[in-house]
Amino acid sequence: MNAADRDVLRRYLLGAADAATRDEIEQRLFSDDEVFWERLAIAEDELIDDFAAEALDASERTLFESHFLRTGERHAKLEFARALRAYVRRREPGRVGAWNWLRSPSAVPRWAMAAAAVLVVALLPAALWRMAPGDATPAAVSVALSPGLLRDAGAGVARVTLQPGCDVFHLDLLTGADAYATYSATVHEVSGEPIWSQHKLPGTLSDGRITVRLTLPCGLLPEDDYWVRLAGVAPGQEPANLDRYDFRLLRD
Repeated sequence: MNAADRDVLRRYLLGAADAATRDEIEQRLFSDDEVFWERLAIAEDELIDDFAAEALDASERTLFESHFLRTGERHAKLEFARALRAYVRRREPGRVGAWNWLRSPSAVPRWAMAAAAVLVVALLPAALWRMAPGDATPAAVSVALSPGLLRDAGAGVARVTLQPGCDVFHLDLLTGADAYATYSATVHEVSGEPIWSQHKLPGTLSDGRITVRLTLPCGLLPEDDYWVRLAGVAPGQEPANLDRYDFRLLRD
């Protein structure tokens, strides 16, 4: 997404786009253009992060508060971004931009899909409580997942065990698929309902395989079985579904 496209989407999100531009964007939103949906979601994340970082000018802040923050979901996203920034400052004082930190190989990014917004907002208080500033050093759990561990009879399911007091946990998704510019990953309930989605994830090549790190708040998911769908994203193309990863979340 170039700077001109990003500026158009930001003006639309702030309610400052002209009528013709607004109509064009909304027509695309009613289409099956997944690439455009992803670009809009990324622009929304960046706008929230800029507001949390006090990087918007006075007119943009006014539009953000009066127009953009009209939904409970966006209010919750802003609170989550603020909590993430506090968490990042505590862990890495020199880093800026919570969403950038989340998209890095050592952490990662984004918000729940619009279809799962109500569930995510309902679960946020526990996640935010775990990410609130405190004196203890946050703990992080990392688990490597290989594709194809389905919940069939006799098949093993990878276990992710969270310790009390952890802030985030990492799922390192191993894939032998072709390399893509970025990746997207969506966590699903066993029923298939999407819960949490992250975009613009980088892939790290090692020993002929690519690892994509997905980072989740420890307070987000209750104990249960889940699965992750990994997708590769190439510029200007629709995301390509790659591998599925099943795991069971447990708590000590």
